[in-house]
Amino acid sequence: MIILESIILAAGFCSRFDFKDDSLKKYMLPFERSNILNYIIIAMHRAGIEKVNIIVDNKVDKSKIHNTFYDFIDKLEIDDSPKLNFVENKYSERENGFSLYLGLKKVTSQNFVLSMADHIFSQNVYSILIENYKHQDIILATDPMKIKGIYDLDDCTKIFGNNSQIIKIGKKIPEYNRLDMGVFIMKSNPIRKISEKIEKEKNKFGVSDIVLSAISSNLNAAYYDFSDTIWLDIDTEIEYKKLDIFNQSSEFRPFNLEF
Repeated sequence: MIILESIILAAGFCSRFDFKDDSLKKYMLPFERSNILNYIIIAMHRAGIEKVNIIVDNKVDKSKIHNTFYDFIDKLEIDDSPKLNFVENKYSERENGFSLYLGLKKVTSQNFVLSMADHIFSQNVYSILIENYKHQDIILATDPMKIKGIYDLDDCTKIFGNNSQIIKIGKKIPEYNRLDMGVFIMKSNPIRKISEKIEKEKNKFGVSDIVLSAISSNLNAAYYDFSDTIWLDIDTEIEYKKLDIFNQSSEFRPFNLEF
């Protein structure tokens, strides 16, 4: 099944980076031949996504993101490219669930890919997840921890799952058997309704709150394991430096991309 639209959550404060300027963002940090965000967008493009909705805060230079991406496209001599649509979040303190709520206002497709703006993978998780999507209301890419990870376990969102279904999700749950890798496919209408309801009830809420509400509403919230995928969530300078692993071996090319 082809998913033609995506949302990238990129409105965070980057508070754990020592940026002197609020307009600087971790997803614009140099990586390989471009920056972190551009590799995410290119991987989405290779997965067939035609429109990318990027949720940003009101201090970011949207024209710089736009121009940097299309300069990269030209450098790679890619003839076609996804349309970038910027959605401004003036209230980033309301957390990433609010960013998803705003993004859903711009989504027109029946389903969409949701991704964080600071996760790098050794496989194209977007195309693999799309290929294995079975019309669930939610499907989440998960790490079953079969191999030693380079991620920060303490900072990861945990999952307790059974028979491909998410039972619990959260950073502090005591029992878990998987890690949230930060990539989802969601059905637009039911998730839009849930996010609208939560937005009226809570000032701050995360994507995990939306998933928990979906589970309590008896929606089909599933997971798909990526047992052999190396991945990083770039939350700190330490994690950013770990990106060198993608330079050390052709086995770990970012998103398995070849240019």
